[in-house]
Order: sequence, then structure tokens, then C-alpha cells
Amino acid sequence: MKRILLTLLIILLTSGQFFGQTLKLTKTEKGQVINSLIEKLNDNYIFLDVAQKAAKNIKMLEKKGSYTQIDEPKNLAKLLTEQLREVVHDKHLNLWYNSNKPATQTSPQEQEASFMRQMKRVNLGLPKIDILEGNVGYLKIEGFGPVEKVGETCSGAMMFLANTDALIIDLRDNQGGEPDLVQYLASYFFDDKPILLNSLYYRKKNKTDEYWTVPVKGSKYTDKPVFILINNTTFSAGEELAYDLKTQHKALLVGETTGGGANDGEVFELGNGFFAFIPTGKAINPITHTNWEGTGVAPDVAVPATKALTTAHQMALKAVMEKMPEQEKPFYAKALANIKE
Repeated sequence: MKRILLTLLIILLTSGQFFGQTLKLTKTEKGQVINSLIEKLNDNYIFLDVAQKAAKNIKMLEKKGSYTQIDEPKNLAKLLTEQLREVVHDKHLNLWYNSNKPATQTSPQEQEASFMRQMKRVNLGLPKIDILEGNVGYLKIEGFGPVEKVGETCSGAMMFLANTDALIIDLRDNQGGEPDLVQYLASYFFDDKPILLNSLYYRKKNKTDEYWTVPVKGSKYTDKPVFILINNTTFSAGEELAYDLKTQHKALLVGETTGGGANDGEVFELGNGFFAFIPTGKAINPITHTNWEGTGVAPDVAVPATKALTTAHQMALKAVMEKMPEQEKPFYAKALANIKE
């Protein structure tokens, strides 16, 4: 989750070079990349026994000549990613190649500026906000940026939606991002008493970071129906928000089971133009004492992703209507009747 948006940005910015690269790898270079990968895995991957198992498998394949005929960098990165995931079963684990090495040739300030330019093109990850028929709020979130950059926009969205009777948060296709922003947004759905939402344990540091609810700007959204839309490409921090609010009984999930990526991580340079995103920490939910790694987050109401919004809208109107005085119910009944399947 943490640093994943930056990782995705690096991959995006280098994808043209990645696929157009004609450089051929030597046997020595391939060996260096493989040895570096194994070293980084053993030193940093959240589960040491799994890292060692994966490393042993890679060395066995190398000995059998699996990489002898592969001399294009992009093909080696793809194959190594696939072979690692066959053992590790971790969708966050990923290798890629970039001959220009932007992570080392550009300054942190330039990287951040490029990152923010990309984020602003999708309104910092919150590209759509609306009030649907029947006074039901709608918030689309495509990714979770750094809270110090996105928190104000997040607060603005929640203040705009404060007077709605129910809320739908659309996390379909959300690929993740920063846990700090998940923590900030989730805090709108709890009272002022601090609540532990999630923890991240890091093996190498033997350290646990806890994420509690925090003070937020504007009014809270604690006593109204909340629905979250998910699908099979909702991933990482997108899954965390859904999982946190589901386990705390603050929202109902509608749609499809999510992708199943709960491990935090960071980018490591392997040399010769290769990089790897290696999970270094695991999520621990205070209610379930586990996470959604490999299994995904299951919806409370399972429907095809294409029908999730309509289904949630109908559910929201019915939930609101049940609590309203009789003289106000026709407003919601009319809105419900107008929703087209």
C-alpha cells in the first residue's frame, strides 16, 4: 500500500522505454540480477521462509538453464515476476526494467513534482463527486495519494457530501496508495474516540505501525448508511478501506471480491536497469487479526461490478426510507422508482 502509487507511476513513466528496449543481456548481467533479487528478497520480504523458498526455486531454474535463451530485459523481468508469484502468491511482488533509471537520475523533488502532475489529472485520485437522485452521495476514489497533498481535497469532498442521507464510495478499479489517506478518510465514519483501524508489521525492522482514527475537518458521517463498491481489480489500499469499514460495521460492500493484496512494500534497485517492488510488511486487522492477502475482500452483497452502483443506490434509498417519517417517505419512494436497472 505505502509507496505503491509512486511505484505505479515509475512503471507508467518508463513503460515506453520498457517495451521499446533492444539491449541484450549477457549471462553475467542475468546472473547479477538474479543474485541481487534473491538477496533483496531474503533481506526484506515480509515472510522469510517464503522468500527462501522462492529464492531456492529461482536458483534451481537458473541451474536448469531456464534463463539461457532469454536476453531481452523485459522478458526476463516478466518471467521472474511470474515464477516468483507461483511460489510466493503475492500480487504486489513485481519486477520491471528501465534503462534510464529515473529513480536514481532524477532528484526526489523532480520525482514528487512528476507524481503530483499525474495525480492532479485525476483530481488527486478523487475524480468524481455527485449527489444522486434521492439525496444519496457518491464519491469515486481511484487511488490514495499522500495525506499531506490530498487531505484537503478529501475533506472538501466529505464536506460537500455532508448533507446527503446516505453515501456510496466507489472503489471499483482502485489500485491503492497511501495508508495515511485511508486512515484519514475512514476517520469520517467514526466518533471522536480514537479507534484502531489497521496495523502494519515489518519483519526486518521488527516494528508495527498502528493506524488509528484521527481528527478531520468538517462534520462526521457516522449515523447514515454507507455503501462501498468493489470489484476484482480493487486492490491494496482500496481493499484496506473496504476491509476496515466492513469489519468495523461502518459500511456494506457491494460488488465482487477484490484482488487480494494486503502487503505493504517498497522499490528496490537490482542493478543493470532492473527494479523490484518487494512487500516488506503485512496488514493486521484489530477485529479479525488477519488480512485479505490472497483471498480478497468479499462483498456483503455479491453482484456483477457493472450493477454494483444501481444495487447500492437502491439499497441506500430503502435504508433511508425505513428511518424517515411517513410523510417524507414518498420522496425516496419516487427516487427508487426512477432508478433504471
